[in-house]
This record gives sequence, structure tokens and C-alpha cells, in this order.
Amino acid sequence: MNSFDKITLFGFDLTSAASVDDIAADAIKHYGSGSIGDIAFLITPNASTVVYYNEPKHLDLKEHYAHSAYILPDGMPLVWLSRSKAKQPLRARLTGSDLFPTMWRHIKDLNIPVTMVLANETLAARYRDDYSNCVILVPSFFDAGDEAYIQAFAAKVAEAVTQNNSRFLFLGLNFPKQERLGIQIALSLKEKKFKGPLLILLLGASFEFYFGLKKRAPAIFRKTGMEWFYRFMSEPGRLWKRYTVDNIRFIALAIKEILKKPTNS
Repeated sequence: MNSFDKITLFGFDLTSAASVDDIAADAIKHYGSGSIGDIAFLITPNASTVVYYNEPKHLDLKEHYAHSAYILPDGMPLVWLSRSKAKQPLRARLTGSDLFPTMWRHIKDLNIPVTMVLANETLAARYRDDYSNCVILVPSFFDAGDEAYIQAFAAKVAEAVTQNNSRFLFLGLNFPKQERLGIQIALSLKEKKFKGPLLILLLGASFEFYFGLKKRAPAIFRKTGMEWFYRFMSEPGRLWKRYTVDNIRFIALAIKEILKKPTNS
């Protein structure tokens, strides 16, 4: 288990670190080297996913992922809120899109075996060309409530992880598909008596950003917490609900959180 400070917000023990470089180094040390013999998760909640995790239909996901080894604060609102809640607030915003390139560089340098679940074959081809010691699977389009498909596909992923002796499993699907799939993959691996080490990283769109298939907001937007506005202006039709209705719902959750007694984990 890592030794980073934890700040509890919304029921998650958020990891407090100076940079994603520290997170990557710790993960490579413990999981890449095999010094930890278990199956663990890394998640990157932001304002939107905090809202989703607190929906009644997703509370089982929250209960499961609240125990993740690394819970990175991917949104500036979480960092800002920690300043009113904790004696020592979160040190920095830690995004999956910043973490992945650092992790990927270490993995390739050390030739660590990995498995990836990506959204489409075009993206999968780019990664196969980029690094040979990885197994990549692309699911058919499925509904997050299709338990039969999730179980069947998770079994295929678990088999790939086992055969490749992967130390890292990267999931790059939308919420809650990758969350449902991640839980089932861990169950399938345990059925296969696979004990790890394995870190399952739920990183969403980070894989498209790596190759520039999706454009990230300029640095000034990211540093000021306005990345959401840049993304909204880039894709208003797709993101309007996330940055209007969901933001209002997050504010309501944040007010409840502020009224709770401040805690440091």
C-alpha cells in the first residue's frame, strides 16, 4: 500500500501528492516490480464522476472503488474544496491524462507486460505499434447494464492478463462501463487464482489524448480549473448536460460536504 497522505471527501480517501510523477514512480515500484502481491485499482474522480458515484444506481460502484489503492483528484473543484475541509489540503490536481504518459514511458523503458481495454480498433492499432509487450482488447458496443456481456468480456480480459502476466491493466471506456467491467475482471482473475501484482487503472479518455486524437485544453485552462469550459466550448452538444445539470448537482453535494466536520485521513 502506498504511503501518500489521504484527504477524505465525498466518501473517497483522495490521494494527496505533489505530482503525477510521484504516483507513477510509486505504482511502478510496487506493482511493476512485483513487490505487492495483490489486485488493486487506481481511479481519477472529478466533479462529474463524484455526482455519478453518488447516484443510487451507482452506489455499489462507490462502495467498491472507495477502497482503491490510488484515488487521484482529477478535478480542481476537489482541490479547492479540500482547502475548506482539511488542515492540510490536497497538494495538487492529479489527472489521469497527465499520469498516463509518465506511466507509459516507465513501462516501455522497463519492458513491463501490460493489458489494455480500449474503445476502438483505430486506437488499439496505435498502441500495438507503439509497444509490443502489451495485449489489447476492444469490446463490442455494449450497455453498462448488460451483465452477461460484461462477464463474458471480463473473462477474456482476465485470460489475457494471466497469459501475459501483466502488471498493469488499463481501461479506457466511459463511466460506468469501465467501472462495471473493472469489478468483473477482478472477480474473474480471482476465480483463476491470479493473485497479482496487478494495478487496474481506470483512465477514460486519457489514451486518446496521448496520441492527440482528442485535444486537451491549453495549460492555462487546466491550471485555473477552467478545462471544463474549454471542453464544453469544443463539444457543446455532447457535454452540455455534464457542465450544466451535473455541475449544479455537484455544487449541492459540495455544500453538504462543507457542512460536515473537517477531517484528515
